[in-house]
Amino acid sequence: MQISPQKGISASDKIDVKLPYPVLIDNTKKYRDNDTFKAMDKLIKAEIKNGYPSVQIVVIHNGQIIKRSAYGRVNAYTQDGKRIKSAPKVTNTTLYDLASNTKMWATNMAIQKLVSEKKLNIDAKVNTIFPTFKDKASDKIKGKTDLTIRDILMHQAGFPADPQYHNNNYDPNNSNKRKKDANPVYTQDRNNILEKIIATPLQYKPGTKTIYSDVDYMLLGLIIEKITGEREDQYVENHIYKPLGLTHLMYKPLEKGIAKNNIAATELNGNSRDGQISFNNIRRYTLQGQVHDEKAYYTMHGVSGHAGLFGNASDLAVLAQMVINRGGYGNHQVFDEDTLDEFIKPKSTNSSYGLGWRRQASNAYGWAFSGLSDASTVGHTGWTGTLTVVDPHDNTAVILLTNEGNTPILKPETTATANDFAGGHYLLSKYGDIASLAFAAVNDDKQSANDAKLISLVTKRYNEIQKNKDDQTNADKADLCGIYDAVVSRKHNKAIKKFLSSSTGKKITAYVKANRSAVNNVRNRN
Repeated sequence: MQISPQKGISASDKIDVKLPYPVLIDNTKKYRDNDTFKAMDKLIKAEIKNGYPSVQIVVIHNGQIIKRSAYGRVNAYTQDGKRIKSAPKVTNTTLYDLASNTKMWATNMAIQKLVSEKKLNIDAKVNTIFPTFKDKASDKIKGKTDLTIRDILMHQAGFPADPQYHNNNYDPNNSNKRKKDANPVYTQDRNNILEKIIATPLQYKPGTKTIYSDVDYMLLGLIIEKITGEREDQYVENHIYKPLGLTHLMYKPLEKGIAKNNIAATELNGNSRDGQISFNNIRRYTLQGQVHDEKAYYTMHGVSGHAGLFGNASDLAVLAQMVINRGGYGNHQVFDEDTLDEFIKPKSTNSSYGLGWRRQASNAYGWAFSGLSDASTVGHTGWTGTLTVVDPHDNTAVILLTNEGNTPILKPETTATANDFAGGHYLLSKYGDIASLAFAAVNDDKQSANDAKLISLVTKRYNEIQKNKDDQTNADKADLCGIYDAVVSRKHNKAIKKFLSSSTGKKITAYVKANRSAVNNVRNRN
C-alpha cells in the first residue's frame, strides 16, 4: 500500500485506514463436480422421495459459498398424513422456522453486540436490570437475587427446562398428565411473562448444574428489550440484519410481506400432536409462517429470545462468516474479538457449552456437528430440524435447514408417543451424517471414499432396524429405502457393484423390496 500526500496534506498527518471484513463469494460452480456433494445430493433427494419433507443447505469454506441447494416441497403432507405432491418446491430463498437457532443468531448476536458496545455487563445481576427479580421468602430453592446474566447464558440459572407458560393444563407436579388449569405460571400475555419467570420455582441452586432451558433465553430476550428500548425483533432486524443486507432473516414473516408458500411448513395439526395435546387457544391447522414453538407463539406473541426467528441458509451463512471473521462482515462490525472469545470459550464444568453456544469440544457434539469438525467448532440445533455449524479453525460452516416435524406422528392415539414424528426417524434429522459429508467435500474426498460412506450408512441403518424394536417403524423402513436408493444410484461404481452382489447387499436389497410399501404409509409404526 502506497500513500501519496496530496495538496494540503503533510506526511505528519494521521491517516485512518479501514479494511473491510471478508464477504462471501459464490463459488458453487467450481464445486459442481465435487463427488462428495454429488453423493450428498443423491442421498437427500432419495430421502425426500421416500418421505422426508424438505432440506435447504449452504456450505461455506475460506470465504466462499461452495454448496447452495434446496430440495423438496414447502408442505409435504396433508393433515391426515397423506403425501402432497403438488405443493410449491423449496428454493434457496425459502424461509425456515429456526426454532432454538434463534438463541444464537438473534439473542446471542444482540447480547454480544451490547457487550462489545459496553452497554451490558454479563457479570451484572439480573436485578440491576429488573429490580423485582429476587427470591421470595417462600422459595424452597433460592438464588434469583444473586443470579447473573453469565449464569443464564451458561444454562446454569436453576430454571426447569420447560415450564410450559403457554399451557394452562400443564401440571408441574406431574408433567406426564394434563390437569385443567393446573399451571401456576400460565400466561398467554406477553406483558406478564417477566412476572411469571420470577414466580417460576428454581429446580436447582444456580451454578451447581447445567440444564438447557428455554426460560434462560426468554429472560435474555427481555433483558435486550429493557436495555435497548426496542422489541427484540426490531432490534436485531434494524441494528444487525439490515446493515448486513440480510433480507431473509426475521421474526413474524407473514406480517412482513413474506408469502406463506415461501415458508416451509412445520407441524401438520398445529400444536395438538394430532389431538393428544389441548390447552387454551391451541392451533389445529398446519403451521406455515407462524412460529411452531408454543411459548414463543402463545405467550411471547411470536417474538422471543429462545425461538421465533425465521430465515434461510444463505443469510445464516453470512452470520456464520461473521463469526469466522471474528465479529464483522463487509464494512460492519457487530461485536469485537474479545467479546467473541469470551462467548465461545468452553465452560469450565461442561466444555460442550460456551456462553449460549454449543461446542464440539472433545466430540461432545459430534452427533450433530460431525466428527470431522475441529474441537473449536460452535453452533446450535433447533427442534424443527435446523442445524448451524461454524468451524473457525478450518474457516468452514454448514447451515442445514429442514422441517422434519412436517410429517405425520407415528402413533397419534397415545400421549406417550405424542412427539414421535416420522421425520425424526430419517438420517437427515440426525444432522451429523450430512455435516460429515459437507466437511468431506471440503477435503475433496474421492469417489471410493464416498462410496464407502454410503455403504456404511445403508449397512448401519439395516442393522439398526434388525436389532432395535424402536427402529422398526415404517418411517425407519422408508429411511432405509432412501439410503439404499442413494447407494443404487451409484451402482456403476466398482465398490457399490461389489457390495450389492455381496451377501449383505443381497439381504438389504431383499428387505428393501419387501418393505417398499412403508414409503407410502410412514404413519404406521409397523
